[in-house]
Amino acid sequence: MSKSKLINYTTQDFQTEKDLELNDFRWNQIKDKYLPKLKENGLLRMVTTKIWNKEGVSRLGHLFEYEDDKSFQKCQPIFQEIERNEK
Repeated sequence: MSKSKLINYTTQDFQTEKDLELNDFRWNQIKDKYLPKLKENGLLRMVTTKIWNKEGVSRLGHLFEYEDDKSFQKCQPIFQEIERNEK
């Protein structure tokens, strides 16, 4: 397994728990389309977790591990495509 040289951690807030669940459902519907492209461009691992330490806040944390900074840059257009096409 390759060692990651760049790690990005992003949080995502939702107005309601139902919005969070809908986001999760939608990602599960499309991830097989996008994950291979991301991995081809250097994404090594992606982990999403529910953050529970804030009462009344619906929040996810996303950890992304990349081969290096160039891999991070190559994956950004794919994430932009996801945002454009899947919203």
